[in-house]
Amino acid sequence: MTQVTSGLPELTLETCHHCGELVPVGAFCGNCGAHLAEPGAGARRRLHAYAAAPHEPVLRPLLISTLFPHLPHRHTHLFRDMLLGGIVLVAILCAVRVFAAATVAAAVLLPILYLLYLFEVEVYEREPLLVVLTTFVAGAALGVGFALVTQHFAVATLHPRPDTVLVQGVLFPVIAQLLMLAGPLLLLGRPRFDETLDGLTFGAASALGFTMAAIVAGSWHTLTAPLVGSGVAIDDALRLLQRAVFGAAVNAGSTAVITSALWLRRSGRRRGWHGAIWRELPVLVGLAFAVQILLGILSQVITDQLGVVVAWGIGAGVMLVALRVVVHHALLDEGAEHEIGQPSACAECHRLVPTMLFCPACGAARSAAPKRALIAGGTSATSPSGATG
Repeated sequence: MTQVTSGLPELTLETCHHCGELVPVGAFCGNCGAHLAEPGAGARRRLHAYAAAPHEPVLRPLLISTLFPHLPHRHTHLFRDMLLGGIVLVAILCAVRVFAAATVAAAVLLPILYLLYLFEVEVYEREPLLVVLTTFVAGAALGVGFALVTQHFAVATLHPRPDTVLVQGVLFPVIAQLLMLAGPLLLLGRPRFDETLDGLTFGAASALGFTMAAIVAGSWHTLTAPLVGSGVAIDDALRLLQRAVFGAAVNAGSTAVITSALWLRRSGRRRGWHGAIWRELPVLVGLAFAVQILLGILSQVITDQLGVVVAWGIGAGVMLVALRVVVHHALLDEGAEHEIGQPSACAECHRLVPTMLFCPACGAARSAAPKRALIAGGTSATSPSGATG
């Protein structure tokens, strides 16, 4: 143990047996994020404590904390309740046969929540219009074009032919995935946006804008039909659930997996401590496209709507877990020079702790905090008066 007082309140330091640096005594290493209570690779990977939300395990398909990584824990239940409330509203509208309103409500549910999240945590307070226009709006514009073009080639049949499956189950998903990547790629070279979570945010926003616009444009005949329709409400509700919730989650997850890997490779702050072949960009690109193609094929060959919903629900879970694994290890791997900054309140656990890459108390990655919290406590884990280990 070492006492440090130079330029800082008195701190008790210990040597982290994972990265070898002197760090404040706590449950987690403030430099590498590993669990300090035990040695070994398991403590370094800390799969029990997701780096963006340490109260959750990594291998769990949770939509809110995965796609909204800057959202503080105390606000997650609000967004989760709004999501569940929106799904219930869509189900009620379907039950009373108000299909136009149900379609619009389902299409805008996740995109509106995402835009609320962006402004709630002030993710890009200095350039919000640039980010929203380049990702969400560009994705929406491409989604409209995609829906208008592809609906002329879509063929509904109880006995899909091989050529139909090839076009609608393989070609369309590949084109859609490429279009969802277009907007984020325009921001790839901007030095202000160089963190892995920037890539996640851009990918998710573009995919959600694309999905929303594609649903609305592809359902225009429903939106212009009489207000109250007839038919089987259960099938309509399941179809909207598959496209607007599970489909949006799959699209956001697959696009964000690719963009997160791209941003990690580009950032130049990768420390090389948590590398793995199966988390490298080519493998992740292959996974994203494979899931999209598989779900596209299943949507063509499965005739029961409930079966399609189950398939997309599983696909959404797979992509959310894959994204959590990628982002978790990226946050552990990203970092600057080891320094111990002035004490500031952790946005996750609210304890007053030395400013470092990770909170020594709860293990939250500081880069996953709301931007206003970073500005209040220092934009990075460095400080001119900090004590270096």
